[in-house]
Amino acid sequence: MATELISLGILFLCAIIGGAIASRLRQPAVFGLLLVGALIGPNALNIVKDMSMIQIMAEFGAILILFIIGLEFDITKLVKLGVRSILIGLLKFLVVTFFGYQTMLLLGFSAGVALFTGVILSFSSTIVVIKVLEQKEMFARKEVPLLIAVLIIEDVIAVFTLTFFSGLSGASTGMVATFERIVFSITVLVFAYFIAMKLLKHAVAIFMRENADDSFFTFLSLGVGALFSYFASYLGLTPSAGAFLAGSLIASLPNAKEYGRAIHPYAMIFTSIFFISMGTLVDFNVIQQNGFLIIALLAAVLISRFLAIGTLTFFLANFRKEQPFFASIAMISVGEFSLLVAKESQKFDIGIDLVTISAALIFVSALVMSFGLNYTSSIHSKFNSRVSSRSMSRFEGISNYMRTFFDQMEIENFFTKKLRAESQVTFLLVIVALFSSIVLRRMLNFLNNGNPIALYSFYAFTVVIISYLGFLVFRKIKSIHYTMAVILTNVDSSRNIRKCTKILNNLMLSLFFMFLAMITPFFIFMLNLSLWVNLLPFAFLIVSYYFARNMFNLIDSSFSNFNHSRTAVPF
Repeated sequence: MATELISLGILFLCAIIGGAIASRLRQPAVFGLLLVGALIGPNALNIVKDMSMIQIMAEFGAILILFIIGLEFDITKLVKLGVRSILIGLLKFLVVTFFGYQTMLLLGFSAGVALFTGVILSFSSTIVVIKVLEQKEMFARKEVPLLIAVLIIEDVIAVFTLTFFSGLSGASTGMVATFERIVFSITVLVFAYFIAMKLLKHAVAIFMRENADDSFFTFLSLGVGALFSYFASYLGLTPSAGAFLAGSLIASLPNAKEYGRAIHPYAMIFTSIFFISMGTLVDFNVIQQNGFLIIALLAAVLISRFLAIGTLTFFLANFRKEQPFFASIAMISVGEFSLLVAKESQKFDIGIDLVTISAALIFVSALVMSFGLNYTSSIHSKFNSRVSSRSMSRFEGISNYMRTFFDQMEIENFFTKKLRAESQVTFLLVIVALFSSIVLRRMLNFLNNGNPIALYSFYAFTVVIISYLGFLVFRKIKSIHYTMAVILTNVDSSRNIRKCTKILNNLMLSLFFMFLAMITPFFIFMLNLSLWVNLLPFAFLIVSYYFARNMFNLIDSSFSNFNHSRTAVPF
């Protein structure tokens, strides 16, 4: 017991030292915490030796980090972020993951190592981005709100990614059964979330009449967080997913700010211990042995950020001049979720210390980001001098067109309200269809050795139910497609619904095949497929490019007159 208490005391003392170091260097606290943790760990000074206690503290810290992020994420905020932010956040995650995955394959690593590394590179650090931009007095720039929205979307994607890996790590059955179990567990957890949201508001209103001090807020927050974390673990998912939903649940309550203020001191303690604990796992010998790999991955981060953030913000958000470069550099820093993913990789025994490599990337990428923000204008000037004005004019015309299309989708009118309502219904129908197919398949397995007549009857019933749900989803998707085409007619100078439908078709098909290409690595890893299958995403990308080129050609015929006839509000 004495050893554990001494180790805990050292960790708390080092949290103070780490914070002081980071403050002195004008960097976010995470740097100092990771650095101090690495120095006192068993791979350096060996001051903290009780690794079992460190693992426990790291688990508690990870849960509370997700809980705090959930407190900042009321579910209604996601709806208000807009299609543009969601699309940029999702595509950024997929593009960077795919680029990192292919980089690791080229360096000779396995598909498992490549996928985990790609996911690790894909997340930007919310803490670092906000802190550095505030220190450099750049937080008021008009690009920042969109970047913060993208970071929120990344947080949600990170939770699903951790859930995916944690579900696979505990799999002892076939991949189909594993996938069904993950979907089933997520559905049950989300269903419990919405039930708890309804019940908790009434329960809190009753308790608030009798007791409304800080202890009530603290114990309620911690209690809900612990219960949802346990429930997620019971379902075979990562406890962090339950903690995130618990935080979001608390954020939906009327006095959400009171809960956040009450839990904040405890969260600071455990999150600091988490980063120090992760730092103790860092091995400086691994950094020395993998110096070339870390440099290669840093280059992959830089290139993929410019490809993803720079291109997407240019075409979808109409960022101009140095704005795409500023956005790309601001999102360079590798995030804290990367440590959680790296820690999850240890369950797969992939043969490489990704925790150490992730910690090194967090340090270096954040320094590059902080330094690079000072040279945004000069980088833009060098880039602009190498691009012909004719090409730039064409790209800007397409960007204006796409930006105005997304502006129109965010304006409150009859068609946009209809689009949101139909999208919500379609999403629910897809969830019901997926959940029903899993339940019916399990029932078929149960009846497999029973009466043949009953079995065939149930087969017919299953086909009818799934076909009917599929028909409803198809009809809703068709209605959504038509509504989007109508919205697009307010953007296109021709006001031709047929032409707008063609543009929309090419856009959707291009995104669909791009999405297929980006998620192929996940299937290669999950199904343990041959690396020859890796040729498939490149074929999908070629098809995606074909449809994108068709779309650009159609837009080209309109955008010359477009600037005189657009009706959308400015961004």
